[in-house]
Amino acid sequence: MALKSSQAAIDLIVAEEVSSQATYAKLYRHPEWPGGASGVTIGIGYDCGYSTPDQIMADWNDQLPDAMVHALITVAGIHGSPAKAEAGHLHSVVDVPWDAAMAVFLKRDMPKWEGIVTHALPNTDQLSPDSFGALVSLTYNRGPSFTTPGDRYREMRDIRQLMALRMYDNIPDEFRSMKRLWPNMLGLRLRRDHEAALFEKGLETA
Repeated sequence: MALKSSQAAIDLIVAEEVSSQATYAKLYRHPEWPGGASGVTIGIGYDCGYSTPDQIMADWNDQLPDAMVHALITVAGIHGSPAKAEAGHLHSVVDVPWDAAMAVFLKRDMPKWEGIVTHALPNTDQLSPDSFGALVSLTYNRGPSFTTPGDRYREMRDIRQLMALRMYDNIPDEFRSMKRLWPNMLGLRLRRDHEAALFEKGLETA
């Protein structure tokens, strides 16, 4: 089934997660722990800590040797600081080539996250591929927290309300407002800017 997100959105997510193929080959072929609440992460931001053993098996069994897949299954559900040591243990055990990473990203991750966004937000069928893809990038990074209480998720809830009201022009401001959450994390601040710009670009072609 064809993806709903534009190629620009796909490129944005890949760039934000691993920068480029060359950088991936240098830094991300082996399991890592990005920090915070993340789990052991491989490929294009694939977080084993928020995956089940069955999901990991289904996603990777035709891309990696059995021994590597079974090693990844051992860290399913482990996230936060305990995942740091696990990533270290697996660093010399698991090696994910670029082609395998991209195959899982395009065939498994993107369809899954597009479905999550479609389920979480109303009126996504009215968005252009660029605008929809910007929301997929956001959700890929922050999870489907559009109804999560608390100030940290204020903009996520606002986006859901704006989608319901079909006030799409106001949504880029919510992307940018989130930058308040990461005053010292330039990468995340720039990601929100890039997503906002892509959403705006999509509004011009919708």
